[in-house]
Amino acid sequence: MSKSHYKIPNSLDRSLLDQEISLSKGGAVRPIPLKVILFYLCSLLGLFWVISSTFVKNANAGLIFLFVVWWVAATVYFSVYSKTKELRAMGVPALLNYMPKASRKVMTRSTSNASEFYGIAGVRRVDHDGRIEFLDGTVGQSYLVVGSASILVFEADMRAMLDRVDSFYRKIDTSAEFIWLTMKEPQQVLTQLANMERRNLDLEVRDPELFALMDEQASILTDYVGKRFSSIHQYLIIKADNDEALRRNQSLLYAEVQDSGLMVKTCAALDGPAFTTMMRKIYASAD
Repeated sequence: MSKSHYKIPNSLDRSLLDQEISLSKGGAVRPIPLKVILFYLCSLLGLFWVISSTFVKNANAGLIFLFVVWWVAATVYFSVYSKTKELRAMGVPALLNYMPKASRKVMTRSTSNASEFYGIAGVRRVDHDGRIEFLDGTVGQSYLVVGSASILVFEADMRAMLDRVDSFYRKIDTSAEFIWLTMKEPQQVLTQLANMERRNLDLEVRDPELFALMDEQASILTDYVGKRFSSIHQYLIIKADNDEALRRNQSLLYAEVQDSGLMVKTCAALDGPAFTTMMRKIYASAD
């Protein structure tokens, strides 16, 4: 049976510095990672060096005291250990790289290098049938999916869904990654419009008033329902190391839809234009 709560697993890149050391007997003080202890020691040595060997030593006692207080506060702030086992100080290089204007701007002129623009989404190209090639050499396929989970389901149904999801992910190997995208976007009315077109072709009486009525219904679907009413849409991108791994994981998804439906009720593969439209909605909303 699946668990109702999952803890964050340890990262694969953990080193000796992530080893936690207890500084008290009996566990009165929470164990502290070795990297945090070294961070404090380096900060303390740096403080002594700044006070004794730089222009700070020529300041009066009050300014030196304020400088020490600021240094200690900064040390405590940047030494915070997050739930993902990372120091807050690890985010400083990324912040410094983000500060230059050139790092926050991508040129899209026809004469500019397109590699930075490609790197925004990481997609090199998309075939007409929907096969995706990423910049890192992997391939993928996107789907519009419909699940069965809801906040209103019974406890037994919720347990069955969690067990099914747990069983599904146990079948996935390390050659593929399942990327879930959830967006709130206008309702899709293509199916309704297709049904109206089918009804139009099946009409035995070609009456202009019937055509006007159907045009009015089509206008309501496209201009009113398709623009003013929003719904939650969920997409899935299977990102695999190669075509063989992609086909293997696609088979797992299809088997889940056909055999159970507890995790995914339906899925429809997106072709190239549909995938481009989906990505355009993501980056348009992010703007």
